[in-house]
Amino acid sequence: MRSRAVCIALFVAAAFALGAGAVPGCNCDKSGQRPGGNGDMGIPAIGSITIDPIDTTLDLILGQAPPSQAFKVTFHGDKGDQDVTASTSFALGDMTLGTMTNNVFISGTDHGGTTTLSATYVPSGANATMGVATIHVRVHGSFQGPDCMGGGCATFPPDGAPPCAQTNIAPQIFYPPNGVLLPPNMDVMAVQFTPFPGGPPALPIQEFEVTFTNANTDARIVTKCAAELTDTAQPPVGTGGCELTLDPAMWNFIAKSNRGGDAVKVSVRATTDGVCATSSTNSVNITFADKDLNGGIYYWKSTVSAAGTGGHIWAKSFGNALPEEQITGTAGSGLGATCYGCHSLSRDGKYMTVNHDDNDSDDEYSDVHSGLVDVLKKAPIGGQSQAPGFQTFLNDDSLYIGSNGLPTGASNIFSIYNGTTGVAATPATVTVGAAMTRPTMPDWSADGKMVYYVLPERVGTWNGGSRNDDDHIFGGSIMSMSFDPATKMFGMPSPLVTSAGENNYYPGLSPDGRFLVFNRVPKVTVANPITTNPDCTGTGTQVVCPNDSFSNPSARVFLLPTKSGGTITDAENLNGSPASAPVDLSNSWPRWSPFIQVYKGDQLLWVTFSSTRDYGLKVRNHKTGMYQCYPSDSLQQPGTAHGSKFAATCQQPQIWMAAINLSHLEFNGTDPSFTAFWLPFQDVTTHNHQAQWTQTVVDQPQPDMGTCVPNGGDCTANPNACCGGICTAAGVCGIP
Repeated sequence: MRSRAVCIALFVAAAFALGAGAVPGCNCDKSGQRPGGNGDMGIPAIGSITIDPIDTTLDLILGQAPPSQAFKVTFHGDKGDQDVTASTSFALGDMTLGTMTNNVFISGTDHGGTTTLSATYVPSGANATMGVATIHVRVHGSFQGPDCMGGGCATFPPDGAPPCAQTNIAPQIFYPPNGVLLPPNMDVMAVQFTPFPGGPPALPIQEFEVTFTNANTDARIVTKCAAELTDTAQPPVGTGGCELTLDPAMWNFIAKSNRGGDAVKVSVRATTDGVCATSSTNSVNITFADKDLNGGIYYWKSTVSAAGTGGHIWAKSFGNALPEEQITGTAGSGLGATCYGCHSLSRDGKYMTVNHDDNDSDDEYSDVHSGLVDVLKKAPIGGQSQAPGFQTFLNDDSLYIGSNGLPTGASNIFSIYNGTTGVAATPATVTVGAAMTRPTMPDWSADGKMVYYVLPERVGTWNGGSRNDDDHIFGGSIMSMSFDPATKMFGMPSPLVTSAGENNYYPGLSPDGRFLVFNRVPKVTVANPITTNPDCTGTGTQVVCPNDSFSNPSARVFLLPTKSGGTITDAENLNGSPASAPVDLSNSWPRWSPFIQVYKGDQLLWVTFSSTRDYGLKVRNHKTGMYQCYPSDSLQQPGTAHGSKFAATCQQPQIWMAAINLSHLEFNGTDPSFTAFWLPFQDVTTHNHQAQWTQTVVDQPQPDMGTCVPNGGDCTANPNACCGGICTAAGVCGIP
């Protein structure tokens, strides 16, 4: 850093040589810093202040006293320089990184990172003047994994230790995936790796060290891996692997030290004797978003019961330690049906519509009904005998609309209901297409002005036509229609995505209405179709309907700006395979998170979806013989017996999430998605589907105990408290 005296000397010399002309390399702005923000000091302007040091790096070592740094503030007046440190007020941009005691910064002890330090000085009789410095806190720490508690683990061999003589012990990482972007408040994550040769007690490996490293981080976790990791097969099968689960202290030390920062390299080493060390055959890079992810997730968890397969709706606030919460099927709630499945949430999380059935594992709609639920009370509102189908809420909860999935009745309408009572509204329906067109899967925009829905070419039909419903559709086109919240009138529908034979379905709108996420499966000519079911082929448990929307193994997530001329993009990173060589992972029912964020200057959202991809070594859906299962008496299994349970060879869908760079989606025309990750609150023994977001789980506190500031709210007191976006220059939360 160039001192003020040096800069003055250069200025004088250059002025003498150039006749007081422009001075190369010493042009200073009013803040006393060179243009371009590189931190070089120039000639401070009269009436300005400078901070010393202007950029400092401190090292936080776990278990040692936190580092500190004193700052000096100099006021540059017309009578010379003056030390005004004692009269200056200081404020940290990130108050979780440490504290200021007068002019001294003292780091916290649980994580590092980077923050700004603002210094404000008010000269006598003049306006306040402010300067800004930057503080970096690097972290170094070693942790004992859960298997080391009690007996403890020995000090692991240092970097550079010779490789072990034992062969076939080089670890291989199976989770997390490479290239994933994670919310910094997820608080927990597992690292799964092999080998585990022979299993206990003949394990030749004494200990493992899992490392997280970059220029700002050196975190090491030692574990003994006392038990072999098994998968969720029935019966469970040993995987030859190990799992280390990061607890919140480990997570904070690593994740919160790297908010919005560079990638962190994850690798593993193994030792057989405490002297040698063999490194993993691979490493993975993970990065962390800058902003916490706020909101609540409601999803359908399918479970096995004595009568077959049932299920209920569960909720989880993101970013806190509270356990997930069962919404339907709880004692005394009035929601006593044994299978609650497809559901829709109001944006504030107060109301939910849900389809309910008995748990005999069938797929017939004749005994399915839907109705409105008070989420806080976990109780039904009004009758629960509305037509089954798909619903969506207006943003103020005053209305919701729903499709009619039954084979009888008007099929070219959406029914309209009061959003707080569940009774039919006036008018009670809106016509959205020609007779028998079966519109379905609506999603209402957050501003209430648009509805997007699917208009299928046809719906699946089986059992001689007595079975057909709107969760098995083909040749779906995505339509839009306007809505006037003042007059409660719908406009004329218009196409957004017109099918050319492929199936487009499950549309979901981003919170600002600018982007659509949806599913697509390509058109496939059915070879050797079943006589009674021409959309499908095969026999027994291997019947496939390649163009169906229901649990289609070939389903992929697509993205589209809703503006005119927007380009449809295959989210290849999220989908887990390139479009040129797709892998069947059943990436289904995508939904956006509720708050737009900023990440490295770009806008960011998250998408949740269900998928049958492998969760490391724990949920292995793609072993030989495993397949996508379907309910009995369904399009895929017509006429089969009710009450069947999940077979041991059924693939097991789980909820996954991936970040989407909205700026790239809108302007770059390239894949804007990141690699997906598994949501860690899930039960790995259940089948999990249809995750939907609300701004909050109504009976649980926000992750920051209620201080999350919504867009438009005042964030001057805490610039890091915004639910989404950033604290803008105007002092309110939002997107700049």
